[in-house]
Amino acid sequence: MMTKTPAFIFLLIGFFAKSLYAQTEAVFAEKMRIPPKATQAKTALHIAESFLGKPYVAHTLEKTPEALVCDLQNFDCYTFVESVLALTLTQKASGRYDEYQSFLQKLRYRKGKITGYGSRLHYFLEWKHQAVAQGWLVDVTESLGGLKIQPTIQFMTTHRGFYPALNDEKTLAEIQNAERQLSQIPWFYIPKNKVAAIESKLQDGDIIGITSGIAGLDFNHEGFVVRKGARAYLLHASSDLKKVTLSAEPLADYLAKIKKHSGVVVLRIND
Repeated sequence: MMTKTPAFIFLLIGFFAKSLYAQTEAVFAEKMRIPPKATQAKTALHIAESFLGKPYVAHTLEKTPEALVCDLQNFDCYTFVESVLALTLTQKASGRYDEYQSFLQKLRYRKGKITGYGSRLHYFLEWKHQAVAQGWLVDVTESLGGLKIQPTIQFMTTHRGFYPALNDEKTLAEIQNAERQLSQIPWFYIPKNKVAAIESKLQDGDIIGITSGIAGLDFNHEGFVVRKGARAYLLHASSDLKKVTLSAEPLADYLAKIKKHSGVVVLRIND
């Protein structure tokens, strides 16, 4: 026999949803008051640093039905970079919360349209391509000596058990199509044993995408560059430390100790 959910449960759900929304808007307003720096990249870094210590939480975007999630309290590495970039773009534009939501949607979804789970840019490679095409980022990897690669991207569809949404055949087909298209496009990366040599060429606020040595996967991790002398460090949402943090060691040393990391892509924020 089916039982009705008590009305007070729905009231509690509505209360917490409104509370989270109010908290997010309050954090957004606080970030819009951060003084802009000389470049968009430096502004992004200043905003990113203001989140130091915030908790790492995985799977915050997994909502049914698919909808835009605006969470400035909890981050994984991907949503951290994406949220900071959206805040930076918004501050340069109008500074309005609705525009922040618009930028976030344009960054997170294919052509900025939400049409279900399959429309979200699950692969950072596709996210990078779209943000570069929009003119928000420049991929400087090749100019830093990057090597051309064209790996087969298929991790999601060959590991369907990790992604319950792929039980839907339409969604599966959308992801398969995205993987096919990504597999047809060559791109550049810097092998991790070459990163120490280019650290002095990196700039504060550059976005670092850490490429994966796992078959079928494009990237493992993302973060922002923080320069200290001639070395570069990674400001990121760490799954190990469970918070937004600055790496204790320079980028090249950080990469060297993690076997699954194969190298980096360097994205520069446009002014």
